Amino acid sequence: MMGYQDKADEQLFHYGFHLEERVRNNHPLRRIKEIIDFDFIREEVKDLYGFNGNESVNPKIILRMIFLLFYYDVRSERELILTITERLDWMWFLDR
Repeated sequence: MMGYQDKADEQLFHYGFHLEERVRNNHPLRRIKEIIDFDFIREEVKDLYGFNGNESVNPKIILRMIFLLFYYDVRSERELILTITERLDWMWFLDR
């Protein structure tokens, strides 16, 4: 089943910390996020997902992760997953 994660409830845990403020205005990922609409992928892959079972990760997030993998020349998916939690700009790009 194709997942769709909403943005986290910002009022649930409020520490006065916003990723939007932590990524500089001229960061390349800002421009990429502005130009490329990754939402098209949901329509492209909808027939490949079932209707029961566990909900998957949003395909838009997976596509953005693959983009990061190639754009930053990350050596493996495992390294990508480990690095995402360390990079605020990547977390912001993934809407996490």
